Amino acid sequence: MLHHIRFSLKAITLVAGTFLFTVDTHAQVEPKTKDGSVFAITMVRTGANTEQDYLNSLTEFYIPSMEAAKAQGLILSYRLLQGNFSTEDDFNVMLMVEHANLAALDPDPAREAKWKAIRDEITAKLGGEEKLKTLRNGMNDLRIFHGEKLMRTVLVK
Repeated sequence: MLHHIRFSLKAITLVAGTFLFTVDTHAQVEPKTKDGSVFAITMVRTGANTEQDYLNSLTEFYIPSMEAAKAQGLILSYRLLQGNFSTEDDFNVMLMVEHANLAALDPDPAREAKWKAIRDEITAKLGGEEKLKTLRNGMNDLRIFHGEKLMRTVLVK
């Protein structure tokens, strides 16, 4: 019986020691990365021979909107990426808008008012809502949306 108790005490000690070592090891591990800015990404597939037409159409409303938003501090940056298809169902254009953090995407009346003012100004320059609607309808013939996602920049400490 004494032998059995010694064996049980050794087993308990071994298990407890292993548990403490494991907890201690995990507590000391520090993340080697930190969160950075956030990108709102839109993936688009253009139709046959319409890629340049689509990119040109972005210069009428999208790019002026992004430039104004950047100037007002609503976004950090924006990018247009264009490439080849990796599969027949793939996208070939990516629109990326960089925000400081996820909070920059939360509802905020002051920020939303700035976006509305940008939209209204550019719409007026285009000739009004009907012209904007025509532009948007024309873009539907040039591209298919493949999805949107948010992705965070990972920074190494």
